[in-house]
Parts: sequence; structure tokens; C-alpha cells
Amino acid sequence: MLLSCWGEVVLGRNSIYATIILTVIWMILRESIAISTVVAGFAISAGCLFLCHRLLPLPNMAHFHPLRLILYLFYLVGQVYIAGFSAIKIMLTDAHAETVEVRTTLTDKFLRTILVNSITLVPGSVSLDLQDDKITVLWLMKKTMKSRNMENADELLKGKLERMLLKAQK
Repeated sequence: MLLSCWGEVVLGRNSIYATIILTVIWMILRESIAISTVVAGFAISAGCLFLCHRLLPLPNMAHFHPLRLILYLFYLVGQVYIAGFSAIKIMLTDAHAETVEVRTTLTDKFLRTILVNSITLVPGSVSLDLQDDKITVLWLMKKTMKSRNMENADELLKGKLERMLLKAQK
């Protein structure tokens, strides 16, 4: 069983390409082209791919565009920095925390989980609960903008994040 699963991982065409790419990255990071570095890099790469195959739900992720998910990651990092400066400004003036419920149009559980975790990563907001399409969020805002922000909380909390995740579906 273990050997047949190992064969699937190592002998698959994409797995061979991934192993070679990871081995080259290993060699670059080690700054060496010695045979021991190549063998170690190959073994570590193949082992990592094996563990990924066994532990991650990769077949469930087959209906996503990997490039768009990578672009989403870069966009999220940018939003974390932008929101961080905004949260600092709010905390130094007049901060108010409010619990809001937003609805998501994402139907895939994996994408919903990514969205909820993304909302939590962005400073000034913490996801408290996810039930079906409702996300409960503790949100930091200015006291003076409380009534206006509640009306468009969906767009402010999850707007472009959700749209980018929708585009990541095949």
C-alpha cells in the first residue's frame, strides 16, 4: 500500500516535474551542485510531495486556478499592510468594536474557509463564526462612522477578497 502510493506520487508526470523544480530550488538555497546536495534535495522534495499527497486534500482543489490563488495571496498580503496602517490610525483616534454579520456568495467550503481566515488576517477584523453563508466578524471602526459602515459592511470586509476567490474557481 505504501509503495503503491509512493509510486503514484513519484512516478506521476507532474510529480516528477515538481520534484525536479524543488530539487533545483534546494540546490540554489544550498548554493551547491555537489552530488550529495542533489541527492538530499531530491529525497527531501520527493518526501515533501509524498506527505502533501497523503495529508492535503489536493483532489478537492482540482477545480481551482492555481495562478489566481497565488495572485490572491499577494493581494491579501498587500491588504494586510494597508489595513494595518488604517487600524493604527483608528486605534489612535476613536476606536469602536462592533460585531457584524456578513453573507458570502461562495459555495465551496474550501473557499469559504480561505475567506474567513483572510478576514481574520486583515488587521481590524476577527472572524468569530462561519455558519453556511453567514460570517460573524468582530470589526474595529471609528465611532463616528458606525452607522454608515454597517450598511456596507459586506463590501468593506470581504469585497474584493471574495470576488478574487470567485474568479479562482474553474
